Amino acid sequence: MNQTAIGRIDSHAHVFTLALPMVAGRRYTPAQSAPLANYLAHLDGLGCTHGVLIQPSFLGCDNSFMLKAIAQTVPRLRGVACVATTITLPELEAMDRAGIVGIRLNIIDGTQPDLQSTAWQNLFEKIKALNWHVELHCHSNKLNPVIATLLKHEIRVVVDHFGRPSDSIPTRDYGFQQLLEWGRSGLIWCKLSAVYRMNATTAEDHKFFAAAIPLLLENLGSHRLMWGSDWPHTQYEQQINPVYLATQLNILLQDKQLAQALLWDTPAKLFRFI
Repeated sequence: MNQTAIGRIDSHAHVFTLALPMVAGRRYTPAQSAPLANYLAHLDGLGCTHGVLIQPSFLGCDNSFMLKAIAQTVPRLRGVACVATTITLPELEAMDRAGIVGIRLNIIDGTQPDLQSTAWQNLFEKIKALNWHVELHCHSNKLNPVIATLLKHEIRVVVDHFGRPSDSIPTRDYGFQQLLEWGRSGLIWCKLSAVYRMNATTAEDHKFFAAAIPLLLENLGSHRLMWGSDWPHTQYEQQINPVYLATQLNILLQDKQLAQALLWDTPAKLFRFI
C-alpha cells in the first residue's frame, strides 16, 4: 500500500475561537478565530487524512474546546493537552480515552518551571504510566537542561518547530546542534514545522527547511521526525498561505520512502492512529 492510500498526518495545529476565555498574562491574543470546520478544510486542501491538535498557550489548561473537536471527528484527530501539575491520574486517564496522547510544556516565553519539584516529578510519573509524551516548546538555547530533566524519567520528548533555532543556518545554531546530539538518545522526536517563526524570509525559510532535514535524519532518524503545518499560524496569519506549506511538503514528497515515514509511519505510531 502506498503512502497516500495509508494516510497523511498534520502533526501540529490549533483550533479555538476568540469567544473562549483566555488566561491572564498570556504572551499574545490571537487575531482571528480558528474553528474546527476551517481546520478540516485545511487538512483536506493539503491531502491530510489526520491531524494533531495542540492546546494553545492562551487557553491555559482548559482543554475542553480541543476535546470537543476531537470527539466530533473521531478517529481523525488526536490532541496534546496543557495540564496543571495537580491533575489526578483518573483525570488524565479520562483524557487518554478522549484522544489525548501527551502534554505540552510551553516555556517559549522564558518562564522556567521547577521541573525538579515534587509536583512536576509526580506528574512525569503519571505521564510515563500512560505512555504519553511531553511536547517541549522553547528556544533552542534553552533546550538542553529541560531535555536532560525529562530524559531522566525516560519520557519521550517531542521538540516543537525544529527546536526554535535563532539562526537561519542550522550549523551555526548551537542549540540546534545540541538537539542533534540529544537525538542519539532514541527518546527525542522533532517536528518539522513553523520554520517561519525564526523571522527569516520565505526563501530563507525553505532553505533552512531543506538544510536541516538531512542533519535531523542523520542524528534522529526518520522514525523520530514528523511534519506539521502549525495552522492557523498565530501571529503570522497574513504571511503563511497554502503555497508556502505546499512548497515544504513537496520537498518531503520528492523522496516517497521518506515522505511515508514523516507524514504517516512515525506520527501514526507516536500519536496512536495505529
